[in-house]
Amino acid sequence: MRLRAAVFLMLAVAPGLFADGGLPVGQVEEDGLRVTLFAAPVPVRAGPLDASVLIQEMPSNRPVTDAEVRMSVRQVGISTGRPVRMPSWCSSVASGTAVPATAAHSANKLLVGAYLALSEPGRWEVTVEVGYRGGVTRAVFPLNVAPPPAPLVTWWPLLAMVPLGVALYAWRARILRRST
Repeated sequence: MRLRAAVFLMLAVAPGLFADGGLPVGQVEEDGLRVTLFAAPVPVRAGPLDASVLIQEMPSNRPVTDAEVRMSVRQVGISTGRPVRMPSWCSSVASGTAVPATAAHSANKLLVGAYLALSEPGRWEVTVEVGYRGGVTRAVFPLNVAPPPAPLVTWWPLLAMVPLGVALYAWRARILRRST
């Protein structure tokens, strides 16, 4: 019985769990390296993009943790919406600006990452440059960037806390009144 309950709990919770670094959005094999790009949020939306990269040697698939990695984004298509205001903490403000991807960005030390700025919806390219063993490998990942979600969709959990707190306080007061 306990095993069934544990399996049920794992299946119920699993869809809400994501690996550190987001979901894979592309993979390129070049110059003896496999470069996998992870992104959060998925689907990719205009605004700050949490981008992480896993680099592996081919054919052994051993992770490379001592490479120097830089990432940049550039818009390659026509904008399909209004520009988005970027937060000040986003690594890259100008399109095409290369930012260093570091292991300090994520808890999973096999990944290196950075926040990238996708200022408008449309077609974008993420370029990952990997400096490893004296050579530079360049991987380009195309992205379709959707418009940002509506503000109410983004902020509803915080907005719901106030009425929920008032309702819980009223419920507690009602229970205390009954008990006296």
